[in-house]
Amino acid sequence: MQPKFCIVSISLSYTEQHRLHRAQVKRNSAVMQTAALINRILCAHDGRMELEELCGQLIGPVLKDEVEDALKDTDMFVITSEENKVVVAKTKLRLCRARDCQGCSNLHLCKKYLLGDCPFEKERRGCRFCHDLYSGHNVSVLRQHNLLELDRTELSVILLQSDNTLLPPVCFTYNKGRGEYGHCPDKEACRRLHVCQNYIRGTCDGSARCSRCHDFFEPHPVKTLQAKGIPSQLIGSMLTVYKNILAVWDANRVNTSASSSEKSDICLFNIKGYCKQGNRCRQVHFHLPYKWESRERHGWKVLPDNEETERAFCDPNKTYSDGAEPVYFDTMTQGFAEVRRLSTLSSVLNPTFILTTTWIWYWEDENGNWIKYGNNGTHHSSSITSEDLESKYQEDNSATIQFTAGPHSYELNMQDMIQSNQQIGTKRLVRRRPLFLTTEDVQKIKRSQKEFSGHSQNLPRHWDKTKVPEIGFKRVPLRNTTDEFRRIFELFSQTMSGFSVRRIERVQNRSLWSVFQWQADVLRKKNAGKENKKLLFHGTLSRHVDAICQQNIDWRICGVHGTAYGKGSYFARDASYSHSYTDQSETRCMFVCRVLVGEYTTGHSSHVRPPLMDGEDTIFFDSCVNDINNPSIFVVFEKTQIYPEYFIQYDDLHVSTPTLIQPPPQVFSSALTLHSAHRMPFNQLHRPTTSGYFASALKPEHHNLTGASRGFGSMTSLANLSTHANAPDTTKQQNSRPRRSNMRNATRRFGSLTNLSVHDGASPTLSLHSRPQTGFPQPNTRQGTKSSTMVNQSWVV
Repeated sequence: MQPKFCIVSISLSYTEQHRLHRAQVKRNSAVMQTAALINRILCAHDGRMELEELCGQLIGPVLKDEVEDALKDTDMFVITSEENKVVVAKTKLRLCRARDCQGCSNLHLCKKYLLGDCPFEKERRGCRFCHDLYSGHNVSVLRQHNLLELDRTELSVILLQSDNTLLPPVCFTYNKGRGEYGHCPDKEACRRLHVCQNYIRGTCDGSARCSRCHDFFEPHPVKTLQAKGIPSQLIGSMLTVYKNILAVWDANRVNTSASSSEKSDICLFNIKGYCKQGNRCRQVHFHLPYKWESRERHGWKVLPDNEETERAFCDPNKTYSDGAEPVYFDTMTQGFAEVRRLSTLSSVLNPTFILTTTWIWYWEDENGNWIKYGNNGTHHSSSITSEDLESKYQEDNSATIQFTAGPHSYELNMQDMIQSNQQIGTKRLVRRRPLFLTTEDVQKIKRSQKEFSGHSQNLPRHWDKTKVPEIGFKRVPLRNTTDEFRRIFELFSQTMSGFSVRRIERVQNRSLWSVFQWQADVLRKKNAGKENKKLLFHGTLSRHVDAICQQNIDWRICGVHGTAYGKGSYFARDASYSHSYTDQSETRCMFVCRVLVGEYTTGHSSHVRPPLMDGEDTIFFDSCVNDINNPSIFVVFEKTQIYPEYFIQYDDLHVSTPTLIQPPPQVFSSALTLHSAHRMPFNQLHRPTTSGYFASALKPEHHNLTGASRGFGSMTSLANLSTHANAPDTTKQQNSRPRRSNMRNATRRFGSLTNLSVHDGASPTLSLHSRPQTGFPQPNTRQGTKSSTMVNQSWVV
């Protein structure tokens, strides 16, 4: 039998613990009420206030300890490191971008209603987003974030400086370099805010010594803000809002750098089997390419259901994991605890390693199904693939991408993760999720790597590893049922009609690929993680195809006379441009190349390399273009920036039998200087037509071709190859006068004949007054010169 004094002691001990627990709960409640009060005061003062002034207003009605404890909550407040410390309000709450989202922990509220007035509210159909701030769902999430005491105006203040999807970010490239746009490659078309960053921070007085914008009402800032849905009445307060945004951003950056010693990336070498750095490695050593952790008082702790959480996250249909305590993926929280996902590098950044993270991009259709980009199914296949989007995302995770799918044009905002139809305005949600790998999958990949380590090292995953020679190349035909074939075919067909694709082949060249990857790493380091890789077209002659597959495209082997945008290798965004530099026969050849364009600027015919960047002495641009705002022609000067990835062989359809015309002999001697299509302006070149009245060839008895095309195709250098007629015999000229009546008949039948061109030694062809269907202006490589190729019109009547 237990003594009575022991029972009394146990009872007193339990009572004491219960009392302490109640006291702690009461104190926590008081601290939360104090935090809510601080939020209201800060939002009434534009979201920020000096610490001393804030404490002066609070210490009276609130205990000092409670104020200090409330301000320690880094999820709600930031205290700047300035001499006069400033408190800035922040929150983890975000606006939900979907109309109806099951299990969502974000605020369901119309953005326009939050920031002012919603124009759709007065329409008959009304607004499809919620206008009730205090709906059951919203009250729940507001209470969870301790924001229930705020009204709509106060809530808009704290959300504007916390939710990075509501406002455009400050353009950091605009704030570098000199000139009107700094180093911003998009210039006037940029969707980021072109305002002096130092002015926002308060370290620039906005004097004439600084050439950047210091007024949010300037045309570019106003246009950028209004494009984000910011009403005019709020633009005047944007300076304070952005000052607060930068303060929060600086605090997060300090916290990130302070916690960098905690390690954030998973080491690829360790997963593969051995990391020579051992315990000194700056990356996490884990047996899987992903690791889910929750923050605790003394650091991060791996979640017990790590693999199941990853399985749920890889499913684009899910916004939270299964289990009693789900992880919410939109806020990365589990209850009140912060959650993070560590992973290996993205596969597009280092395709030579195994167990990198393959990210997949999806969009949600009208039925709630998540469709991978590049897949067709019941929808039109997009012109951009999931891998392309991931590459763009790694270059700039707030970029806006344009693409097409069938007859429609779309815009994808990577910051908002929203896809918009440019014609009808429909918006769709976008998600980026990794490819799921189980523990067993990881082991299989590691075993297969050992088996094929001598054969598949440094090669893309989709290559046929059985057809990669140690030296040289192999062209692998693509089946027309594969996504890879359809992607290239649709890219080609966007600007090419009336042609039949005979085959598309993938070029597999181990040495060229290795050099290309090395160059990509160089550009990433030079351009702060951005390599700017594009798929571009390059037309060539059939006799140069094998040489390109073997040695790459090298402009140094070709002529360099009179190039429009620099003496380099030319590539086109549109296949219709490159088509003009292919064989003038029924079967034509074109390459689709992966090109590292990097940072580019407008080219000039005198350039033999890209020019220096503004304000730099040793840093050059990486390539040149025809139009900095809407580039369609790219010029690169180093072949290491090129990989000829696909070879397309195609035929003309409905090519008519040419009708020959015999012009007067003296036309070739006195009126014309024959020249190659290398120098002919593109608006004088055209595709074959089905018209029976098309004069396709003239064959003079005497003409010389000099400077014949050399190297890897005419487009490589756009060299101006000129031909000169032999000096005519004057006696023959006198005895060969044209009969005017014949010329009248020819003119009635064929129209005015304007140009005569020779294509690499082929018969000269006549061009009619008809423009090719290209969709963009073409460069004239003979700008500023008077061409003698124009026919003396006196003989055409």
